[in-house]
Amino acid sequence: WRDPFVFWNAEAGEYWMLLAARRRAERYPAAAPRRQRGCTALATSPDLQTWTVREPFWAPDEYYTHECPDLFRIGEWWYLVYSTFSERCVTHYRLSRSLAGPWIAPTNDTFDGRPYYAAKTAGDGARRYAFGWLATREGETDEGRWQWGGNLVVHEVEQQPDGALTVRPPEAVLAAFTRAVPLAPKPLLGDWRARGDGWAAQAVGRASALRLTAGPLPDECLVEATVAYEPGTASCGLLLRLDDALDAYYQLRLEPAAQRLTLDRWPRPGDQPFMMERPLPMQPNAPVRLRALLDGTCLVVYANDQAALSCRMYDHRAGALGAFVTEGAARFEAVSVKER
Repeated sequence: WRDPFVFWNAEAGEYWMLLAARRRAERYPAAAPRRQRGCTALATSPDLQTWTVREPFWAPDEYYTHECPDLFRIGEWWYLVYSTFSERCVTHYRLSRSLAGPWIAPTNDTFDGRPYYAAKTAGDGARRYAFGWLATREGETDEGRWQWGGNLVVHEVEQQPDGALTVRPPEAVLAAFTRAVPLAPKPLLGDWRARGDGWAAQAVGRASALRLTAGPLPDECLVEATVAYEPGTASCGLLLRLDDALDAYYQLRLEPAAQRLTLDRWPRPGDQPFMMERPLPMQPNAPVRLRALLDGTCLVVYANDQAALSCRMYDHRAGALGAFVTEGAARFEAVSVKER
């Protein structure tokens, strides 16, 4: 019974308050199983002093509870934002043309991945932003348990024609990075060719890697690149904090067959597949624009101004920028590194 969100409901002519809550078994004997009784509670008031508890605003019988409810409207659509820690730890949203519902789940109902949590939103009438935290990890290692709280991450939220929401980096954040870091491309593995203002690799049946900066990436920087792959390519993307021996790095990987963006690390412990993943529609020869913001152990990545992936990078604290292609061919253009 927490996380109140209060707003004026012009249609009802009263104040509404949404809360994170759970339905009690004695009051709702036919309710969902015990761990699926989470609901968004509703209380109403004419004056912000006297409140009446109503039937739940939303009770989907899916979660233990939904925290941090948030509600806003863009055009004809209402959006309900909430965070969960039971079936998976993430911030979700639902959309509806009416406060009475039904609240529809879009194809991708999240703004970011597991480390981005407890997001609330705010707008100025022209733009809307989601404010969440990038969780820390226990012991400051990549294997540490995710902790409660972390560093502020702000995504700009954009509405798509079908009503779905996507996120992009706030322009004011991008504008803060103005000082270019020189690039010094050096092939480390496979066949690389200069192509226009970029580089291309033919890596059919093998892996290829290219170092892009002579020295380590700045502790705080903006990395940008456009990546396009040819049909049949298994994976391609950027290497962060790379050493010249290719023994240690983080890998920001496009996986066309799985239609996803993943963050991986090398060396990878045990048989863990990767650190983080986000769904990302992509097609051969259609450029994917990647923008990665690094700040100490914090990493926030945007792909095509549609998908965001936030994560921690504890185990590798320094290293260069690189590019890679596995089992296919790809080209990298408009590559840049900028400091504040």
